[in-house]
Amino acid sequence: MQQIRWALCRARMGLVIENLGWLNSLNGFLKALADRLADAITRRKPKLHVHPIAGNEIWCIARQGDVELMQVVCWADVTHDDSKHAMMIMDVYPEGTTPQVSMGSRKLIEPRTLVHIQLAAIVKPIVAAKGKPWTGRLVVVDQFHRKHKTQKIEFKWVGGPQDSAQAPK
Repeated sequence: MQQIRWALCRARMGLVIENLGWLNSLNGFLKALADRLADAITRRKPKLHVHPIAGNEIWCIARQGDVELMQVVCWADVTHDDSKHAMMIMDVYPEGTTPQVSMGSRKLIEPRTLVHIQLAAIVKPIVAAKGKPWTGRLVVVDQFHRKHKTQKIEFKWVGGPQDSAQAPK
């Protein structure tokens, strides 16, 4: 009789253990969720490093009908310090302005790589004096809408002479 009870008890335990097998998959799901949550909470904003190529920083006036806009262009070597995640540059514009035309500066920067890219923007308002060099910072926006400011860069004026006789009609 005792042996039959043990056999029934073992059979019930096996049945109970088999029925609790779903806990293993729930445990795996909860672990993955906890890992992602911890990564999101502890992840810091990566530092973006922008190294402009000397002599390639220019600015001029762009026009959209009768409206004057500021256009800035420079080539730069760009990297970031996040060793696990890639960063996508989505937008670039001078500090204190608003982008008006997308210049296609989108570029994926893989971890531990240096990319050579053109940073270009057409923006409003014009924050520089026409005919003179302009020194300012660019704001680089990544895929998470985080804003990274560059060091100050001097942009050469390439728009030609600025007197009333040269103005377009």
